[in-house]
Amino acid sequence: MPVSVDDPFLLTSYSSTSHRHQKLQAVHCTPEQRNVVQVKSEEEHGSCLLAVAVQGEGVQLFNTADQKCVFSYSAAPGYSFTGSAQTIQKSGKLRHVYAVIAKGTDVPTKEEGKVVWRWVDETSTASDPSILNNNDVIESVRKPSSARKTVHKFESEIYQLFVSSLLPNHAVLVNKDGSLVLVTEDMKRIVSSSKVHSAPGAKANKKDKKDKSTQDRSNTVLWATTYNTTGSWIPTSSLPRETLIVMTVVEPSVETMVITLSYVNKEQRGFTEFGQVELKSTTGSPSFAFDAVTGQFSFLTASGELKIYQVAVDQVDHTLSAIETLTLPLPGYAAISTARTGVDPLLQSVDTIALGDNYLAVAGIHNNNDKPELVLTIWDIQYGTLQAKHLFPGVFSLQNSTCQLALLPGSVLVITISTTINTTVKSDVYLCHFYAEPMSLLGAMGRMKDTTPFLGQSGAIAQDAYTSTTTSLLVPSDTNAIVKGSDLTKGKDEFEKQFEAAQMEEKKVLEALASKSHAGDAQAFEEVFFKYMDQQTAAARDDVLKRHGVSADEVKEAVEATKRRKAETKKLLQQQQSNQKKDDSDQKMEVDNEPAVKDNAVTIQLDKAARKKLKKKEANAAKAASKEATKADNEAGKDGSKKATKASTKKSKPVAKEAANEDGSSSESSSDEDDENQVVVLSSDDENKEEEDETEYKADLEEEHRLEAHRDAVEQWRKIEADAIKNYNEQRRLLAVGRAPIPPPELSHHFVITVISYCFPHLPNGQPDMSFWPSKVIKFMIEHQLVGNANPGAGQAGIALNLMERGQWHLLELAFKKLYDIPEGDMIVMLKQVISLNRKTSISTSARSQNATGISGVVSQSLSSSTTTKSKITSTSIPDIPYFLNLIMTAPRNEIFMQQALKKLTVEELTVVLEILKGWIDIWDVRGGIGHQNQRADKKQLPGGLPGYGIIVDFTTMIMDVHFPLLILSAHLHPVLKSIQTSMQRETQISNELEKALRGPLGLFDRKHKEMIRRKKEFSVAGFASSGNHGIITAAGGVSTDKRRRRKWEGGEGIPDYAVEIIHL
Repeated sequence: MPVSVDDPFLLTSYSSTSHRHQKLQAVHCTPEQRNVVQVKSEEEHGSCLLAVAVQGEGVQLFNTADQKCVFSYSAAPGYSFTGSAQTIQKSGKLRHVYAVIAKGTDVPTKEEGKVVWRWVDETSTASDPSILNNNDVIESVRKPSSARKTVHKFESEIYQLFVSSLLPNHAVLVNKDGSLVLVTEDMKRIVSSSKVHSAPGAKANKKDKKDKSTQDRSNTVLWATTYNTTGSWIPTSSLPRETLIVMTVVEPSVETMVITLSYVNKEQRGFTEFGQVELKSTTGSPSFAFDAVTGQFSFLTASGELKIYQVAVDQVDHTLSAIETLTLPLPGYAAISTARTGVDPLLQSVDTIALGDNYLAVAGIHNNNDKPELVLTIWDIQYGTLQAKHLFPGVFSLQNSTCQLALLPGSVLVITISTTINTTVKSDVYLCHFYAEPMSLLGAMGRMKDTTPFLGQSGAIAQDAYTSTTTSLLVPSDTNAIVKGSDLTKGKDEFEKQFEAAQMEEKKVLEALASKSHAGDAQAFEEVFFKYMDQQTAAARDDVLKRHGVSADEVKEAVEATKRRKAETKKLLQQQQSNQKKDDSDQKMEVDNEPAVKDNAVTIQLDKAARKKLKKKEANAAKAASKEATKADNEAGKDGSKKATKASTKKSKPVAKEAANEDGSSSESSSDEDDENQVVVLSSDDENKEEEDETEYKADLEEEHRLEAHRDAVEQWRKIEADAIKNYNEQRRLLAVGRAPIPPPELSHHFVITVISYCFPHLPNGQPDMSFWPSKVIKFMIEHQLVGNANPGAGQAGIALNLMERGQWHLLELAFKKLYDIPEGDMIVMLKQVISLNRKTSISTSARSQNATGISGVVSQSLSSSTTTKSKITSTSIPDIPYFLNLIMTAPRNEIFMQQALKKLTVEELTVVLEILKGWIDIWDVRGGIGHQNQRADKKQLPGGLPGYGIIVDFTTMIMDVHFPLLILSAHLHPVLKSIQTSMQRETQISNELEKALRGPLGLFDRKHKEMIRRKKEFSVAGFASSGNHGIITAAGGVSTDKRRRRKWEGGEGIPDYAVEIIHL
């Protein structure tokens, strides 16, 4: 637990019969201010002085180390003090004590609250170790002190006087009007004073002007304190260290309060205002607290709300701001706060004080079911949870009891309780030690149940979990929470409406379930429950569709379209199969026509070959004509060439035909002809070339058109493909949503606990009440894993043991498969119960047989049934021992806890368990042993109900480890153990032979692998040593592997490397 509180012990008690002090706090306590040297010396001895101002008696100093009064400064019975007395130890033998006189027999009414008494004591300090260890000196010092007392008067009425070790030669007066006065230690000279600063924008309205009581309370100090800036929330860039801060809370109007910070130090010796913050409040705030380290300001309002503000200073312009971080409704303090409105603020029924580390102590009268009680509570103001509570015994009332808190070093609380009984005021001062650790979210969640009563929740269904406070305690108000992708700060109103609607609906369902539970109607209970489950499942389904951005109709249409497409595909396949048969019958007729088809194909191929040969001859003739034309062109002149060109146009065609008909002989005849015939051949080639160019151009144009059409077709096909892929992906997304498993209903923790508590009722004698048993509800909760075994609604026993008590073995089987937190002790308890029930059944069926014979018969029969087919447990049948043992062996467990639980088994029960394990091992031997189990590593149980070989060996090993002495002393178990040993030795021998057979082929690989690991380790170790200045970087860029340097880092600082090998059996 993060916070623990010791029982308070009484320090001192006082009684007074004076009526003059009933409107003031009877006793005020405050620790003494000391310099640094005294603080260190007294902390070593655990001592601390506490100044106790008692109305009508005086001021007393108590040593908290031995709970004894060491100094006393008396006052006449007619005098009373304003607030607590202040003491400061100047040196080893000098102490100043200050007290503000509120009333007195010789103090005029006009001077009440304006008089300060000052005692100067020069006796030995009570914190001196020589005095602490000398009881005689303590007895002499305890007598009334002979210190000199001086009286000083001031102009303004004083709210509180403060002294500090930062200003040892001065004192600070905080007046009721908000002004500050710095005086010397002898109270004779005013060093500096500050005027009253009006709050920014604070104006009294007409209603306040008419209300006389409001006018009397306006611009009055409600609370004040001082602290050092060293180690505080104020950064050093804003104020220097060792500066005294005076913090005052002023109420300028009914609905506002103003926090003012002023500072003073030794160098300046004058008050300077640091900043002001205006907060909204209600009249009559009874108590305030401020944590100087974190800057958290807290106060309890008259309406019973505890408000926490975070005060911060801007780093640029050094302005103050306050952000509300938490608001806790504490209705038990509302009536008390209202009753104290208009009374002196120092008279407090409830007081608060900051303890540091985000903790706040609240002590005072708390109204619990119209019954006042005095209680001390410690709250975590980060998450808003109650961390500790202590109730003070006694009879207390609202109007006649007050409380005041003070904090001492060493985590000690001082609690002062004053109670008026008739004409006597009795005051008790308690010291209470507390221990507080830093708060975590888990620690806050663990205290939610104890927090709810203080938040005004009586524990009823309608109030226990359906307020916005209990659900938002773990989320501070200054942080943004994200729910379903939306910012709560933006849609806060809409979220609150939805949240309240869901809570009200759940509340109605729980009320309906409660009525059906009380009536004992299990069927109606199940109908109401499953109706609500259907609604929650549909809501969860709609939320999934909304997150995916699809509608239910689209998903339904996609699923149905897929089903139709599959049906059409199946029908098409059937048609193809029927057509295939027809094709096989027609194939015989086509075989007879195959020769004619082949002849036609050969003729076509021959025609194509002839055409190719003819084209080749024409090409050769054209080439020969072009060569002759080139020779003639070189020999003939210009004129002759023109005539030859004209003549060539007339004879080009016959010559070309003749060359074609002679089949290649044109080149031989052309050599005997004259030059004129050669020119004619050139003209024929040019004409053929032009025709070929024209033909090629047309072919290229057609090819270009064909490629363009192909590109258009490809582009169109790509568009069709992209649309098809898009539709396919959309269809797949819809199918994924449609085929996804139905999400479980979203149920609150409170709903689950309440329903489970209804499902497991008990009779007044503690026995389970079977008249009301909604088994379907429990099965639904377990099957969907909405509960755990340790659900608080099932009590301390848990769900599994409750099911065993009610004989619901089929649900217990489901619990073993779905619940992962069943304790190992409960598993063994259930195993013992199953063995006992099977033994009774065996004895009843065969009364003549002995107990051992009956057990062996049950075991053999159960083994045969469990290995052939998987046993199915019905709601009334007792499960077989092997099948139930199999459930326990395959369930999640902790090995250490299981070993402790197995110690509960007796010799007879061990006999049954070992016989079952031996039978399973024999079955595996028949199948071929561990090498033939053919199961994956993560598969614990094989089909047929037979556990894996490794699981059997592990469980047998665990039993032998736990019950080894018992097994040795039980002679009737030796045959079973011998049989198990034989099977294990056979498997071990097979494993050893396999290892020897593989050692040769894999030996070289193993050596190379080890060498590589060794080199890698040396390099890493040397590199690690060099990083710690224990190695040397070589010139080649590597790291030296000096043995002396490397030895230090190997094996963890001198510890050699080792390995652990576990050998089962």
